[in-house]
Amino acid sequence: MSKKLILLALSLLLGAPAAFAHSYLRASEPANEAAVKTAPKEVVIDFTEEIAAHFSGITVEDSQGTRVDRGELHAENKDGTRFGIALKPLAPGVYTVHWHAVSADDGHKTSGSFRFTVLAP
Repeated sequence: MSKKLILLALSLLLGAPAAFAHSYLRASEPANEAAVKTAPKEVVIDFTEEIAAHFSGITVEDSQGTRVDRGELHAENKDGTRFGIALKPLAPGVYTVHWHAVSADDGHKTSGSFRFTVLAP
């Protein structure tokens, strides 16, 4: 195989866009590692694509691992990319958000977590 042909093949392979249909966290409220003065009443996550809500979820825990969410995921928009979960009243402290999302397109599952802090008044 000639050197030019090898370079062309490599450039096509490396330059081809990947076609992944996975839902990932695009943004959240509160944001990852945010320090907020006022305790949020809910956590909202924007996903990169539509998720299957019945197979996806968000939970929020305090620093002792106790759940502080109200347990019901709800849609925040019509295109299925923004979901929230209501929270119980939060005391100052560090909270961890765990999420898992199943892509509505192909059923791939992704998951992750992030933290935020509620500051003392």
